[in-house]
Amino acid sequence: MIERVKELLEAGRRTRIGRALIRYGTARGALMAGGIAYTGMFSVFAVLVIGVSILMAMLGRYPTIRGAVVDSINSLLPGVIDTGNGKGLVSVEQLTLSSALNLGSVLAAGAFLYSVISLMGTLKIALRAMFGLVNPVMRPVVGQLANLAGFLVIVAGVLVTAVASVVTTTLSGSVGRSLGLPQSLTGTGAWVMTLLLSFLIDTGVLALLITMCGIRPPRRDLLQGCMLGAFALGVLRQVGTGAVGSVTRNPLLASFAAIAVLILWLHLTSRVVLLVAAWMANPPLPRDVDHPDEVHAHERPNYVTLSVPETLAWPRQSITGSLEADPTAHPDYVPPVPIP
Repeated sequence: MIERVKELLEAGRRTRIGRALIRYGTARGALMAGGIAYTGMFSVFAVLVIGVSILMAMLGRYPTIRGAVVDSINSLLPGVIDTGNGKGLVSVEQLTLSSALNLGSVLAAGAFLYSVISLMGTLKIALRAMFGLVNPVMRPVVGQLANLAGFLVIVAGVLVTAVASVVTTTLSGSVGRSLGLPQSLTGTGAWVMTLLLSFLIDTGVLALLITMCGIRPPRRDLLQGCMLGAFALGVLRQVGTGAVGSVTRNPLLASFAAIAVLILWLHLTSRVVLLVAAWMANPPLPRDVDHPDEVHAHERPNYVTLSVPETLAWPRQSITGSLEADPTAHPDYVPPVPIP
């Protein structure tokens, strides 16, 4: 029985999902997801200020689309923006930068922009780690511009989602009926269309983010992975919105519900994205370490360092310096017999 269980576990490790989970673990995916959530917690206000200021400058004359944008942001970050019901952390007016150009507004915009770029940089490092990639070799200015471009992709995704929501909502109302559209397109059909459009937009945003991080997976893996991620994020979005509503109705939790849900939401979203990235990478099964001596576990030092030059002869990853397993250090290692 025990042997059968071991065989099943080993077979599970060899599957794509099993190998993805192993890559997620060895690349410290859970730790990186926590780092993204931590950085995001302190950067979310800056992200919202920059994003909302840009969107409100573009959509100030279109209140319907503006409301749809706020709803889209609330679906991404449940319970953060107050839509007038007093249940959010901040209002749209508090998130909009003053149009007056002075030293204070310039410094504020610079600080917010730095926070946005830092968050995108953290996300880039984590995504590349899931694919086993080190940081790309590029000029610092180019790297920061790439991080900013990634943020703009997310803003564009929110805007397109909002416009699509307005269109489908309009068609599902009196406008759709006056145009003679069938009930299948103005009732449940409109709701399904909204979900489908959100799914397609999330797929496109994930694909652009992966590409802009310097990751170039095969097109089939990229498409399948982004579709899987969009589906998972859609489910998480629906569950998160419902969770905020249930928590805020509890008088004991309502005072800090938005912040607690925000932290949990950022962490879960980061985990979903990184798990999907690890699945998309489709990594090979890593080699098992059969004995502690293969990684010099009992030696001092047990890592490669210039302080002890002898360690430089140990197998290691040439870019990161990470120690590689050395099968010749196994106590039972038998060197191959040379063929005469």
